[in-house]
Amino acid sequence: MKKTIFVIATLLFATILCAQDRTLLEIDNEKIDADEFMHIFRKNAGHTGNVTRKDVDEYMELFVNFKLKVHEGQMQGLDTSRSFRQEIAGYRKQLAQPYLSDKSVEDELVKEAYERMKYDVNVSHILITVSNNDSPEDTLKAWNKINDIYKRAVKGEDFNKLADQYSQDPSAAKNHGDLGYCTVFGLVYDFETAMYNTKPGEISKPFRTRYGYHIVKVNDKRPSKGRYKIAHIMVVSPQDATDAQKREARETIENVYAQLKAGADFAEMADKYSADRRTAVKGGELGWINVGGRMIREFEDAAFKLNNIGDISEIVSTGYGYHIIKLLEKEPIKSFDECKADLKSKVSGNMRSYKGRDVVIANLRKEYGIKDMSKKVSPFYKKYVNDSIFRGTWKIDSTLKLDKIIFEVKDEKYKEKDFANYLLKYNTKQTPVDIKMLVLNGYKQFCDKCIIEYEEKHLEEKYPSFKYLMKEYHDGILLFALTNDAVWNKAIADSAGLEAYYETVKDNYKWGDRYDVRTYKCKDEKTAIAFSKALAFNPPNAGDEEVISHFNEKDSTAVVVGESALEEKGHSLLVDNAIREYEVRHPDTMCWNKDNIVTWIKHVAPTTKKLSEIRGIVTAAYQDQLEKQWTESLRKKYNVKIHEEMLDQIVKELSENKQ
Repeated sequence: MKKTIFVIATLLFATILCAQDRTLLEIDNEKIDADEFMHIFRKNAGHTGNVTRKDVDEYMELFVNFKLKVHEGQMQGLDTSRSFRQEIAGYRKQLAQPYLSDKSVEDELVKEAYERMKYDVNVSHILITVSNNDSPEDTLKAWNKINDIYKRAVKGEDFNKLADQYSQDPSAAKNHGDLGYCTVFGLVYDFETAMYNTKPGEISKPFRTRYGYHIVKVNDKRPSKGRYKIAHIMVVSPQDATDAQKREARETIENVYAQLKAGADFAEMADKYSADRRTAVKGGELGWINVGGRMIREFEDAAFKLNNIGDISEIVSTGYGYHIIKLLEKEPIKSFDECKADLKSKVSGNMRSYKGRDVVIANLRKEYGIKDMSKKVSPFYKKYVNDSIFRGTWKIDSTLKLDKIIFEVKDEKYKEKDFANYLLKYNTKQTPVDIKMLVLNGYKQFCDKCIIEYEEKHLEEKYPSFKYLMKEYHDGILLFALTNDAVWNKAIADSAGLEAYYETVKDNYKWGDRYDVRTYKCKDEKTAIAFSKALAFNPPNAGDEEVISHFNEKDSTAVVVGESALEEKGHSLLVDNAIREYEVRHPDTMCWNKDNIVTWIKHVAPTTKKLSEIRGIVTAAYQDQLEKQWTESLRKKYNVKIHEEMLDQIVKELSENKQ
């Protein structure tokens, strides 16, 4: 009885295995499954709804040829070369990115950036510096300090005076905490968020960025100015200039301003007076500027106060000297669809892009059941790491084994030595911070890195779409390299083979009726009449150089060669005009003069095209023949077996649109 049960179980297990076997194609000992074929068929064949066996058979023929070439490349070891591995690794890195960041978060960030783009915000702030690696005690001190300042500010104390007294932003000494008008992407994301989420006249609650704790006061919020195209005139007056030099600079700019007000041309005045010679020669044009962009504060504020095209500013004083600014063009904020690609690029290159990555990491921590093992790194901040890491001289003690497991992702285990090697990135000259916080923050980043790397390594197992995409890139790169040598380069380099092939197909390439048209510009009517008679006896196709030389003996401009063309009707305006105007009849050769332009035209009967005239077309056809011969040779070289019953199954699944 037990034996019978065992036999039945064995047969049942074998049946299940057979049911799961979806091999469609075998090339020698390589098996290719039906799902790969279906993926490529859906992507490239263009069929929707019902799919016939004929449709599948036709595509299967192409698929077999494709896979034969890939198999040949693998047999030659092309996919094991260093260059191939580097290329495919580079593509894999790019293709993996969408799987390692939450797309919905990225889409929201793009929409958010566009909404923020619509407004410019005038903001002041106070900063109490603290780094992520400062001790909890120092962090608490900074928090208490900013919180006390916040309470005083909301009670009505002068914000600018508080900034003068307490802000640790170096610029506060000059600007009293006032940053002027700012917009999206101009500041760190957390600051930008606080700025846009605070109403005009109000003060934000304390928040943290990588620089420390801040509070912001929104002074004004206005619809975005968009982009301004401006020009300027600059008179230099540096900070270290003498009183006489400063007085002279001021008198000069006032003189320029008076002339402009009297109607002088801005571009001419820029060329004459502006010390910025790079722009002066272009009428003072600086190009396009944005709020919170590359211009210094005083200059930018003056520029964006201009409202109408052609307006000029009053005299503006900056650290460089004096300026007068002219508004040349204005460009408002574009529609979301027009901005989307640019915003997406900016978001992906900005720190805010880590939000999408952080969501993925948080989800993976739950999916993989990752445990907090941060206590296991305590030996690092208690014993292993010391102050030498802030001098860039820290070394890992070679006597330490460092083989304890300190982090796990599924079946992947990371040891102390892995983390020690990661900590070396912090081994550089820097301001000392709390070692414990340095290690703990480093450990979190190390764990995030390990999670992402693990996920990236197993993408093919989790996502069939990624597996097949990588397979496409692998096979495509391999096929390109192989075909390049076997077909494309061979056809170009094999001149004898190309000529031999041309001889077999040249009768397929013939010109239709063509017309040889040539024109000559003569200096006067007398020369034109004489030259046209001379051409009638010495036609250009027999050589016109001697005739032209004769007429140009005394005057080199007596006859000048003009346009010429040898074309079929409908391919050249010169030929078509000649035929239409003079009604050329076969096989006439004609020569005439009009407006001292002599035109010569001759009908050329159909002839076989020379190889030099159609080399590109013939080379392409020769490549097709070489590829056909190559494919036939591969079919003879390798054993090809198609599982017909699986093709029937594929037709059914494709017709049902089964994914």
